[in-house]
Amino acid sequence: MKSIKVIVIGFILAIALVAWPAGYMQYITAGIGFLLAAVLMVWLGVRRRKSAQKEYEDDMRRYTGTTKMKAVWIEESADERWEHQKDGSDRLRRETYYLPTYEYTVNGTTYRYSSRQSLSGKRDLGRQVVGYYDPAKPECITENRPRKPVLGGAYCFLWAAFLLFFGIMTFTGQVAFS
Repeated sequence: MKSIKVIVIGFILAIALVAWPAGYMQYITAGIGFLLAAVLMVWLGVRRRKSAQKEYEDDMRRYTGTTKMKAVWIEESADERWEHQKDGSDRLRRETYYLPTYEYTVNGTTYRYSSRQSLSGKRDLGRQVVGYYDPAKPECITENRPRKPVLGGAYCFLWAAFLLFFGIMTFTGQVAFS
């Protein structure tokens, strides 16, 4: 809760400094506003990066067991939507998804898992895939091995670079807000 207050107050201050610059100090106050916003974005990026790394480490500790899962049911669903063409006409586009339900056994107990990853068709019934599960809770399973976060918080750092650029441009008087 404390960090949310810091973020909200910081961004309000940054917006106030940019939007309502004091007469003769307009470039300085607007520049400080952009730089304050950039610092806050870096702080958010670091927090998001640490959070993503912690989630990855938790998943690596949790999903240590592996088992074979077999597709025992495939639900077919269709999605229809109108798509605008380059020539100005519209065309109805239909996409069909095949969502499998897998069955797997851990320590003599059989479980079912409904996946949200589409298969290529009904002919994949009986297909086997590797599942990663939590030995403490075998009903918690995933088809994907946990992946290391490569770009965790990257969007915050890109925004920070953008705001830093505007802060510098405002300080030098090359960009003005009135």
